[in-house]
Amino acid sequence: MKKTAILFSAFILLTGFLMAGTCFERGLEIPIPEADLNNGGIGAMISGVDVDGDGMLEIYLVNDNWNDGATEIIPRIYKLEWDGTAWTEVWSAVAPIDYQNTWPQLALTDLDGDGKMELLWTPINAGSANPNRVVVYEHAGGDEFGVWDGSLGWQPNSVWTIADVDGMNIRPMDMVVGDYDSDGTLEVVIADRKGTSSGYHFAVFSVDDIPDTGDGSETWTLEVTGLDFTLSGATENKWDILPIGNNLYFFDEVEINQLMWDGAAWQLTTLPAYTAGSPVQSAMEVDLDNDGTTEGVAAIYDWGEDTGKAIVLIQEDGAGGLTFTELANVSALFDTRGPWGGTMGDIDGDGFMDFVFGSRGGLTGVTNAQIFLLRYLGGDITDPTNYEFSVIDQDYVAEGGIFGLVNIANIDDDPQLEVLYTSTASYGGDLFTPAGSAPVVVLDYICEYGTTDPPVDPPVDPPTVGIEQTDAVVDGYKLGQNYPNPFNPTTNITLEIPSDELVTLTIYDMLGHAVKTLVKQNLAQGEYSVTWDGKDNSGVTVPAGTYVYQLKAGDVVKIRKMTYVK
Repeated sequence: MKKTAILFSAFILLTGFLMAGTCFERGLEIPIPEADLNNGGIGAMISGVDVDGDGMLEIYLVNDNWNDGATEIIPRIYKLEWDGTAWTEVWSAVAPIDYQNTWPQLALTDLDGDGKMELLWTPINAGSANPNRVVVYEHAGGDEFGVWDGSLGWQPNSVWTIADVDGMNIRPMDMVVGDYDSDGTLEVVIADRKGTSSGYHFAVFSVDDIPDTGDGSETWTLEVTGLDFTLSGATENKWDILPIGNNLYFFDEVEINQLMWDGAAWQLTTLPAYTAGSPVQSAMEVDLDNDGTTEGVAAIYDWGEDTGKAIVLIQEDGAGGLTFTELANVSALFDTRGPWGGTMGDIDGDGFMDFVFGSRGGLTGVTNAQIFLLRYLGGDITDPTNYEFSVIDQDYVAEGGIFGLVNIANIDDDPQLEVLYTSTASYGGDLFTPAGSAPVVVLDYICEYGTTDPPVDPPVDPPTVGIEQTDAVVDGYKLGQNYPNPFNPTTNITLEIPSDELVTLTIYDMLGHAVKTLVKQNLAQGEYSVTWDGKDNSGVTVPAGTYVYQLKAGDVVKIRKMTYVK
């Protein structure tokens, strides 16, 4: 397997750039491999995972097509790995698709539940009459994914066209994966930005197996699409999906469609659009206050009242509808377009979720490539004063690009999470120089980690798993390596606290999402053993993979990693 080193010296270190009043500094830039071929932008990105368990963090990238150039229409996928001094291309593949369009989706999942992670990729269709629109590469061990073909390279384990007729124009604009009908099988859900052409508008589908050998023995099932309902003639292309529990909400310019499984069949309800318009690839499900009820956070992009362009809280109202609460108005930052793309994680280590959004456009001739941060500070989630909004970067380029591809991940050796962003469209170029793809820009969090000043004290809950105190005498803060590791189904974590204080012990996935709060209570000085059963805060067994566990006590933060196997 060819390995291409992207040398540390090739990174452009932008010293001295720090947005006033923020805790973020622009640091490294990671170029897309084969930039001469992939000059249509970066289509999708997954950061900060360690699928192969070798202790080296990974980034997965797919290219995009923005200009219909001869090389950018070919869909390519790459795995980069950090070896301590360089990001190295350790695996790549070309999808068996002759012509891709714009804004593909990419997810890391385990659709068939066999413990082998898969790269689920939906290159947008163009070209052939009924092209593959779903491509799956399963982890083959080490750095590799897929099935090796000596002449053609790494081939997918499974491909699928979604449609069974020629001429369908289906373009997955957003994608989520979950068990939304509670049948024990993961479903893939897409929003179709060419629904006015295909009639799909959305689709839910699943697969019974991802064969190791790629022999075609799997069966894909198309469970439901917009064609199964009588949609209004006004229904537009879908730009975003928000799951809240088992309900799925699809957003377009003129309405919101709610799709739900009633135990026997899928049911569709049409709701009015939000007055300020629709989000684009930014709606996220979260349980902000850990009350067991999830809600959504999204940034409104366009197609409505421009003065209402904002980051909003979206909640189910208990009567079949949605309520929208404006958390931060951003209308003054745009005279064209709006926020685009979003991600979430606890960047500052304060125990509360942070949200990062990208953008398209800005103030013409004034700002471009704006990256926004919304921090939840605790307290009533419907009170905008319990949030803090800031612009953490802007003007990477003066004009052009769509800087809406954002990740939050830990891609280095410090405990802080980083913000990574890039453009899904090319920019620049002139008569003599073609447009090119932006690199992945890394924003480092440079403030003291694990401190915050929320407006209300965070709730102190009893431990949710087994915790036992020993008789050991301790003289400092310690967080032991979990044992056994790797583990299934349970593992034990030891921690030592030298004084009586509030202690939290939290499990995070490699995207920085809080998975399980093991301890959040006042503990007396001593040594403790905590047992985790591999289940998240909802009682659902987590996927196999690498997780981070974090001890917080006062101003002290300690972090270690563990691996859950199936």
